[in-house]
Amino acid sequence: MPDRTSRLILPIVVITGVAVTATGAYLDQRPEPPPAASERPRPPTTATLPPTAESTGLVRISYRLHRIPTHASNQLAVWIEDASGAYVRTLFATSFTANGGYNRRPESLVRWRETSGWEWATEEEIESASRPAQDSGEHTLYWDGTDSNGVPVRPGRYTYRVEGNVWWENRVLFTGTIEIGDRPHASEAEVAYLPEAAREEAVMVEDVRAEFTPGETLDPDDVTTYTRGS
Repeated sequence: MPDRTSRLILPIVVITGVAVTATGAYLDQRPEPPPAASERPRPPTTATLPPTAESTGLVRISYRLHRIPTHASNQLAVWIEDASGAYVRTLFATSFTANGGYNRRPESLVRWRETSGWEWATEEEIESASRPAQDSGEHTLYWDGTDSNGVPVRPGRYTYRVEGNVWWENRVLFTGTIEIGDRPHASEAEVAYLPEAAREEAVMVEDVRAEFTPGETLDPDDVTTYTRGS
C-alpha cells in the first residue's frame, strides 16, 4: 500500500497524492443558489476575535486513509466546531459531495452537511474545501485558527470531526477536542460507527489525531498547489 501525504492549510491549498480518477464532472451537480444567509439553519460560530486580530497558532489534524476500491465509498469531510457545537470551518470535503453530489446520494456525509448547513454554502466556501478524493496513506490537514470567513477564533476548546462514507449509508465518525491558546496541546479522536453495523465494513479511516502549536505558521515556500481533479 503506498504511503503518500496530503497537506492542506486554508486559505492556501496544500495537497498531494490525490486520486487521479477525479474529474470536473462533479461541478455540474451543484444545487440551486442558496437562500439568504439569515436562513441558513445552523449559523457559524460567534466565538471570533476582531478581523484585525492574529491567529493563535496552527492545528494539525492527521489520519490514515485506506482507499476502498468500490463505488459509493471514499467520501470524506473534516471540519471544526466550537465548544457549543456551532460550525466553525470545513477543512476538507471530497468533491463529489461538496459540489452537490448529495442530491444524487443523500446518505453521503450526513453529519457534516447538517452541521455546516452545506446546502447553503457560498461559492467561496465550496471552493476552499472541495478537493479530489485522496489516495491511501497518511494525510495531514492544517487549520490556521480562523472561521469560514477567515476571522480568527478565540482561544479555547474546539472539536474536530472526520466523517467518512465507507459504503453507501455506512459511515464512520471520529471526534476529538483540541485546546488552542498559549500552550501546546495534542489529542486522539474517538470513533463511532453509523449505524453500528458499519463496524463490519472495510476500514476507511483510522488513527485520527490533532496537535496544536501556539504561534506557528506554515512557510509559504513549503506550499505546493495542485489543481488536478475537481
